[in-house]
Amino acid sequence: MNEKRRVIRISDIVYYVIRGRRLILILAIVGLIVGIILSGIGYIQGNISKEYKITSSIAIIAQTGSGNYASKNVNPDKADVELAQEITDSAIYILKSERMLSEAIEKAELTGVSIKDIQKNITFTQYKETQIIETTLFWRSESEGIRILSAINSVSGDVLLETLKIGNVSVVNSPKAGYIVGGNINISTWLISAVIGAILGMAFCLLRLMIAPLLTNVDDLEKLNATEVLGNIAYDKGFSDSSPFASDQSPAKKDIISLAYILENRMKNEGYRKLLLTSTIKDEGRTDLTVNIAQQLASAGIKTLMIDADFKNPNLSAMFNGSFSYEQSLNAVYYGDADETDAVCHISGCLDLLPCMIGERSLSVNEALLRVIDNISEKYDIVLLDCAPVGVNAEVISFKSFADVALFVVRYDYADLEDIEKAINRLSGSGVNIIGYAVNSVKTFKDILKEAQKLSLFSRKLRIKALKKKNASDKENNKSKKKKKEKEK
Repeated sequence: MNEKRRVIRISDIVYYVIRGRRLILILAIVGLIVGIILSGIGYIQGNISKEYKITSSIAIIAQTGSGNYASKNVNPDKADVELAQEITDSAIYILKSERMLSEAIEKAELTGVSIKDIQKNITFTQYKETQIIETTLFWRSESEGIRILSAINSVSGDVLLETLKIGNVSVVNSPKAGYIVGGNINISTWLISAVIGAILGMAFCLLRLMIAPLLTNVDDLEKLNATEVLGNIAYDKGFSDSSPFASDQSPAKKDIISLAYILENRMKNEGYRKLLLTSTIKDEGRTDLTVNIAQQLASAGIKTLMIDADFKNPNLSAMFNGSFSYEQSLNAVYYGDADETDAVCHISGCLDLLPCMIGERSLSVNEALLRVIDNISEKYDIVLLDCAPVGVNAEVISFKSFADVALFVVRYDYADLEDIEKAINRLSGSGVNIIGYAVNSVKTFKDILKEAQKLSLFSRKLRIKALKKKNASDKENNKSKKKKKEKEK
């Protein structure tokens, strides 16, 4: 597709993220599972989940090598306390030094323990700008961790005097251990994995927007070859379920009425009678629209004929439960097994149907078949041909000598814009005049949000509760109707 037409809007980005909510949720759950698995592996290895938290606290004392305080008094005064506070930062540096830890390892007689192992898992924190230092060690063994802290507390006084020439320690709280199982480390691992999964899902959705955008903005369709969109049919999940005709309560009903009115006026003004309906790919609602447009035209007193012209995958007869015999088909007329009058099925009022059958006597477009269709179509004001998707089956183009114009049906958020453009170019390039577009199942932002809410368990419970309430109400109404009928009898 021409890059000049590639305009990405903020609304498109938001739409694609909401549209891909299921994928995002699935990848987030997968990420969460991966995080749990990683935590499980860590638990087995003893690197994450299984460890002990050993704590202790000491106080720095401003003593010299002789055992007296810096003020040369037997008991400390205010100056000694202030000096102890000032050297606490230096003391913390010494406590975590290689010299200190190597002497502690030697004193605790530990084997297989390195200085880096202790440095990585130990923290020294000054308590509120006092001379007290709190020590925390995360270790895999309770007894070994207590031995390490006890050894550090034991040798720290001598090392401080040797290095700083002043300072000693007094143990405030002896080392004690507490067993922890993962704690925040596990939870953060799970959360990070879930977030990464969700981000990957969003990235995939946006990648789809960049590489193969779908029709999510009707204006993009008109830019493809400057043809007008004649109708936007509102999204209605139950539209196809209410076949053959949309119910009056359907949000799509008024849009279909409007589209039929526009088509009637355009075709009448231009002297057209035969309208071909096609699309890019299957399942874009082409047959549903054919039936409902035909119904609206017939209800206005226009004698209308629907022809099932998708010979490889006929759907029109299926819309009416497929209750037609072979003699009631275009196949029978073409092969001389039925009269033209008998083959046409009367649906209602001014609406008729010419079905197509799949069987041994299949059909393909040729001059003889087009003459048969032309003869049958003579007595009708408007003829609608429900054809195969032009993006899938090029046989549609063979109807160009019969059909006056074509209505191109596009389903919102379904086919790639590039494929739509190719299909339109194939149709118009063959000489078929496109009267306009009909965009089917157009979703508003509100429709997307409603679908997103369905993922909520809370929303699901409310829907179930409402459904039960409705069923109970229907039962009560049925009971009251039965009682009323019995009384009337």
